[in-house]
Amino acid sequence: MATNMDGDKIDPITEKPIVSATVTSVNADSDPSALESDTAKPSRDLKQAIYAIVGGVALPCIPIIVVSAVLLYVIFKHRIVPREAKATTDNVTALIKEIRHQGGNAAYYVEYNPSTITTIASWTGRVIPYLSSSIMALVAFFAARHIVIKSKHGDHTQLPTPEQLTLLISLLGGSGFGPLKETALYRWGRKEKLVAPLPAAFAALGVITLLGLIIPIVDTWFGVATQPVTITQLYNTSTKAYHSYGRNLDPGTTDAAICPDGPGYQAGSGSSGQSWWWPCNLFTTIPHPANIFLQGAVAVADLQLYGTTNDMLSNYTGLLSSDSTQNQTMFFYADSRSSKTLDFKAQTLGISTQCIIATTSCGYIDTNETDYQAFKCSDGFGGDVSYCYPNVWPANASESGLGGCTTGIGYATDAQLSSAAPMVNFTDADGLSETEIQGFLQQNPTYFATWGIGFPALDSRLFLNGDAQVFPNSSSQATWILNCSSTVYDVTYTYVNGALHSFNATVAEPVWGAFFSAPFTWSWLGGLMPAKLSLENAAYFAGSKASTGAEMATLWAQEYSKAALQLSVGVFQPLTNDIEQIRNSTITVARIPLVPLYLLLGFKFIYVIVVILLAIGAYCFTHPAETEVVKAQLSVQGLAAAHFDQPDLVRKNVVQEVQSRLELAKNGGSSTSETPAGQPLKRAATEPAMGSAPAGEATEEPAKVGLMPTRAGTWKFVLLADGAWQSVKPIVQTLVLNEAKDGKFGAVGDAYAAWK
Repeated sequence: MATNMDGDKIDPITEKPIVSATVTSVNADSDPSALESDTAKPSRDLKQAIYAIVGGVALPCIPIIVVSAVLLYVIFKHRIVPREAKATTDNVTALIKEIRHQGGNAAYYVEYNPSTITTIASWTGRVIPYLSSSIMALVAFFAARHIVIKSKHGDHTQLPTPEQLTLLISLLGGSGFGPLKETALYRWGRKEKLVAPLPAAFAALGVITLLGLIIPIVDTWFGVATQPVTITQLYNTSTKAYHSYGRNLDPGTTDAAICPDGPGYQAGSGSSGQSWWWPCNLFTTIPHPANIFLQGAVAVADLQLYGTTNDMLSNYTGLLSSDSTQNQTMFFYADSRSSKTLDFKAQTLGISTQCIIATTSCGYIDTNETDYQAFKCSDGFGGDVSYCYPNVWPANASESGLGGCTTGIGYATDAQLSSAAPMVNFTDADGLSETEIQGFLQQNPTYFATWGIGFPALDSRLFLNGDAQVFPNSSSQATWILNCSSTVYDVTYTYVNGALHSFNATVAEPVWGAFFSAPFTWSWLGGLMPAKLSLENAAYFAGSKASTGAEMATLWAQEYSKAALQLSVGVFQPLTNDIEQIRNSTITVARIPLVPLYLLLGFKFIYVIVVILLAIGAYCFTHPAETEVVKAQLSVQGLAAAHFDQPDLVRKNVVQEVQSRLELAKNGGSSTSETPAGQPLKRAATEPAMGSAPAGEATEEPAKVGLMPTRAGTWKFVLLADGAWQSVKPIVQTLVLNEAKDGKFGAVGDAYAAWK
């Protein structure tokens, strides 16, 4: 085949023998010089090619990009981040079930309608299967370029047979699994190698079809896994809107100061000249011990008797210091207004008390002869269990002291109860000395002993399961002594989701020990009756609930901590929270699992990248200005229109029928005898080339389909049969007219009848 190569341009091809055959006779109308003078070079339409390429990219990519962008915008625009940790799944079966139904543990939480989100995501999944034809239109540029180049170079071994051209056109139509199945069956059924560009077209349609199948599957999984859930969301509050759930001392105003100098102040001195200290949680209107009262007694009563108040006590059990080895229970001031809707951090004060049973170690003696129950924990600390406080001043326990008490308490200087708190003079406003009373020890922790008679109130000589530390006195009443220590702490705690979340405690200044112990120190005074009742209530509760002396000591210690806080609550005021955040536990959101979401976006991204690469390759490597004309004919419609000048002709099996008619012609049929006027190409007679088959024997080669430019500047499909290019037009014309006579083409067939 003679060619004229001018760069990538293809000159008109005249009918000449190629490869192993030479033309021995050609119709006069097909003289090469005449053809070359009359035939125009194929038209170049770069603008139309660019339109085709841009359309092939835009139609599938723009919907995918837009829908994916809208989906991501909705997700990240309305995304919220829950603060609570999600549980992990260790069981393999449960993990698989979780992945299948929930898409795994990792997820976005979006305050948006989940149905709307899944609907947006499904838009591309629904249309992607219908976009393969647009993408295969880009592949058609490569196919057309291949056929043009091979036709130009005369490489007939790399050109498709009519059957393979039919398969190629079917693949480029992008109609899904049908063309793929037909091509695979043809390849394996006939054991015939597929020439380019069929393998590339097959692979391209396979990838596109596979992605078109995977994307809807992943999209379905995404829709199943995206579910509405109720979560908790936290919101920061304005600094000015902080609540006051902490507690600190109320300094009062200048005219009505309550605790202007802190927990107390220096008030006088004892008989030994020792200065003594007055707590601000007590007050007196007349300078006499009998007229000492609690500050804020109404607040005290409300807290003790569960009245209407914002004051509340909470407790924490844990290691309260770095050197602690055992958990301890602390009670601290809290606020009843705290709830699950507000998380906060606040400061307050707390007390932790520990007691041990010490009846025998304090040398308790019960004798009917003296009619008193003496104890002596040390040389400096002793008394009588029927007295309200240690009567070690004077040292003889049988002398002086306030008797007639069922409970008593006395503070000491150390944990071994080596020495009782010193007695001090109560001095009035005029400086006149009054009676001496027990003073306060400014130390933290504070150490003390407490005792009780008649708790538990059982008419039996076996108390608390026969505990040797709790036994009856001469009146058959349970009697016991406890050795205790109480520590005041500065507390900072966080309250999250209606529960205590974190807790930090440091030992407070020593003055706080005297402050909280003051109401108990003088509890025998009439004005401090709430303190006396608190001691009795603690003894009653512990004695009634405990089953052993050790358990009774623990329960009594907890009751003492609560009572100490309750009796002083009147001088405390709310303290603004350090930080806080609003908690909303009723938010319904869409749970979007990350695995199916990003798988879906990933496959769509691959889909878009494949299309864009195809478009870039079509523009850069297929010379689309010339190839676009050929590419347009790589379809059933294009094939028929190219040969009959009738764009409306549509037949699916044109090339297949051409092959069968060609075989008929080889066997002596007359299908190729009818050639329209003006058709220059005839079937050429051939003879063997040098070195080929002997004379008289035809060279059996399968017919191939190529392209050649026409005089009108277009392209024409031609058949390579017996070593020469042949026009397929006469064969197709005969086919159409014969079938038109049978009424198979209707009005279209009638139009071709007139053409004959």
